[in-house]
Amino acid sequence: MEYEKLVETLKTYMTDSNLKIVDKYYEKAKLIYKDMFRLTKEPYICHAIRVANILAMLKMDTISIGCALIHEAIKLEKMTYEEIENEFGEESAIIVNSISKLSSLKRTFNNQNSTEKYRRIVVGLSENPISLFIKLADRLDNLKTVDVHDQNHIDDIIDETEKIYIPIAHRLGIKTMKSELEDLCLKMANQELYNSVLDKINADKESLEASLFKMRDEIIKILNEHNINFEILYRVKSVRGIYNKLKAGKKWEQIYDLLGLRLLVDKVEDCYLAIGLIHSKYRPIPKRFKDYIANPKNNMYQSLHTTVFGEDGRIYEVQIRTHEMNEIAEHGVASHWSYKEKTDGSKTNELENKLAAFRTLIEVNDLEGNTDFFKDLNASLTKEEIYIFTPKGDIIELPIDSTPIDFAYKIHSEVGDTTIGALVNGKLVSLDYKLQDGDIVDLKREKGKSPSKAWLKFVKTEGAKSRIKSYWSKKEKEKTIETGKELLNQELKKHKLNEKDIINSEILETLLKELKADSIEDIYIGISSLKYTPNIVVNKLQNIINPKEDDTIEKLLSNTDIIKNTENGKILIAGFGDILTHLATCCNPVLGDEIVGYITKGNGVAIHRKNCKNIDLTNERIITAEWNEKVMDKYTTLITIHIDSSNDNLVNILTLATKSDVVISSINNKGKNKNDDIYELICKVKNTEVLNKFLRELETLNFINKVER
Repeated sequence: MEYEKLVETLKTYMTDSNLKIVDKYYEKAKLIYKDMFRLTKEPYICHAIRVANILAMLKMDTISIGCALIHEAIKLEKMTYEEIENEFGEESAIIVNSISKLSSLKRTFNNQNSTEKYRRIVVGLSENPISLFIKLADRLDNLKTVDVHDQNHIDDIIDETEKIYIPIAHRLGIKTMKSELEDLCLKMANQELYNSVLDKINADKESLEASLFKMRDEIIKILNEHNINFEILYRVKSVRGIYNKLKAGKKWEQIYDLLGLRLLVDKVEDCYLAIGLIHSKYRPIPKRFKDYIANPKNNMYQSLHTTVFGEDGRIYEVQIRTHEMNEIAEHGVASHWSYKEKTDGSKTNELENKLAAFRTLIEVNDLEGNTDFFKDLNASLTKEEIYIFTPKGDIIELPIDSTPIDFAYKIHSEVGDTTIGALVNGKLVSLDYKLQDGDIVDLKREKGKSPSKAWLKFVKTEGAKSRIKSYWSKKEKEKTIETGKELLNQELKKHKLNEKDIINSEILETLLKELKADSIEDIYIGISSLKYTPNIVVNKLQNIINPKEDDTIEKLLSNTDIIKNTENGKILIAGFGDILTHLATCCNPVLGDEIVGYITKGNGVAIHRKNCKNIDLTNERIITAEWNEKVMDKYTTLITIHIDSSNDNLVNILTLATKSDVVISSINNKGKNKNDDIYELICKVKNTEVLNKFLRELETLNFINKVER
């Protein structure tokens, strides 16, 4: 009776020749499961037929249905890979073998690994995506009878389903299967909670359905008046969907998509016409309109979504899509199987491309919002990975053509560094051996050993390459430092100096500033690489220990007369027209600002605005300074502007700057402050006159709330 039910479903979309192929699989299934019973006391084959029937509801092809019927053949050791290949072909053998790997995964998988990695491995072991559909259908049927097991087993199955298989069903776009898996998991995990939500739905069922029918009739009337061909469906939200909303803190009356209507139309333009007509009669809730037709989801889902205030004062979610979009929305990738199948059971290149794209798509981390995925799609389609086992059964994921060295470094850098050999499936292999999917690798290590540079010629993974390079780079750096240190010590001895005595913390800090180095090791490396000679470094040290008298400060401090007839320098310093100066970055003075000089130690005179908060005008190092107006130049300054966040008018600011003879070097977003977006502008201007005029014009712009210099 179970098989007859399956055949009736298959007749709705399969030819007689394809049904005969399914019959062949069924005859083999009867032999495989002969005299076998499940814990539910029913014949084992009933489960296999129900799995096939779940896929038949998705209109999947002959090979998918056939493999579902014999999906446990290898796991139960009733058939080998070669026997399936000889009788049903290579594709069927690959599919059933993948399902066998998935079934054994739980016994070998290390629970400490992340859920995400587990999901990737499940997908990776599914060499043909059909394996995943069969596994999902298998899990769906098993959940319906899981209560025959002990509670620990039930908890494990629910946890694995929610963390691994439901997200995969979502990525595949199989909404019907995903929703049913979610409801079953909730029911098995908390029967009381499940029933309480169900009771709440049933209590309001009559009222909810009456409102739905009234809303349906009104929409039918609107669409008929405008001659739009359509099909209308309606639903009350699923138990799991309502539970998730309530768990998130929503109240019953705040669940806006509790009542739902779906319109299926013939053409894309009808979708937009229908949404417009509905919005013209029923007020939409702001920010609840979503256009997934123009911007499809990554699992190929397309539809228009809106939420409106409808009949009886209730809130309704309305979805509008074409019939083809609905097929993809409900069945996801599976929707392509029956439509793309040729009469001989083979598939077109178009379908194969979709399967390849799906395989890449489902392996991408954090798919939502991953914009780089689409840029790299063509390259990613050819990506292949293998799964290698440790002797303890842990799984290591590697790219194809990886070697035992790649495997070793994937475990830990120390393991890679000390590897001297490898056994693969019990046999000794060379370290450049190309691993095969499913190999068991046992590494041989020796403490104190180091990696060979020759490994760089054959390792596949970037991780292994970078760690080998890093090891040797570190070694070479240590050797370079030792050489530089030795050369410096030899020079110090010539001058009868001792490194320990002179390179104390204070002297070293000054030396590092003089040589623009970050550490003493950088100085040693500089000596080895001939950036500095040992003699130059020692001379610097001697000058730091016994500095030469410098009367420049005294001259500057004793002379307050400004020489204004010099042609040299932007700044005139008291008594000297050609003194080393630099503009302080803390206040960015501009020609026209009142300025003063601050005599630094060893770096000339720093020029500050007179009102700079970092300057104490009573300090003895403050010196008189004036601009040399004979030198024409542009000066850098920093402006902070607060822009109304509802506007984006940076182009207007740039245009104004150009007109004002102001050059904007960079614009940096410094974040938000209440309703403002704050930007820092680094500008170049001739003088304060130009700058102040620009600031005044900025303040007149209606989208700018504040301007600061």
